[in-house]
Amino acid sequence: MPSRLQIVFWLDVTLLLSFCALEQVPFTGMIVHEWLGIVLTGMIVAHLLLSWTWIASTTQRLTTGTSHRTRFNYLLNLSLFACTTAVIFSGILISQYAIPALTGREAATTGTSLRWDSIHDSCSDLLVILAAMHLAVNWDWVKAAGRKLLRRQTADMP
Repeated sequence: MPSRLQIVFWLDVTLLLSFCALEQVPFTGMIVHEWLGIVLTGMIVAHLLLSWTWIASTTQRLTTGTSHRTRFNYLLNLSLFACTTAVIFSGILISQYAIPALTGREAATTGTSLRWDSIHDSCSDLLVILAAMHLAVNWDWVKAAGRKLLRRQTADMP
């Protein structure tokens, strides 16, 4: 049975790789981009649920004096959440393939989608910066988790 650390670590690695693929629409094509965006939305929800203890405890401690690093990380995560929400929402509204296939409705019209398309593109660009900062701020955790999992894996080998 995989440990919680293994689940979180590999979910995060999958999130990162999926996010990188999403940013390369010419590589994936629009159909794969849209479906991968829907899958990524589920992975983000799982990531948030697995991080809920940190989110709740940090939210409670914000007023009682936490370190500047923790406050920065919290505000970064809040910005990342807001930007991700905007990208997902606008992506749903401008979807040409996945959402129409799921709902049976017609794809967004050009006039409506142009405004949301602009929001989607701008927020996606900002999301790249915020995600890179999120990875950088949490790099110590990534290294520690990777080492711990590698140690556990080599200890389990015959």
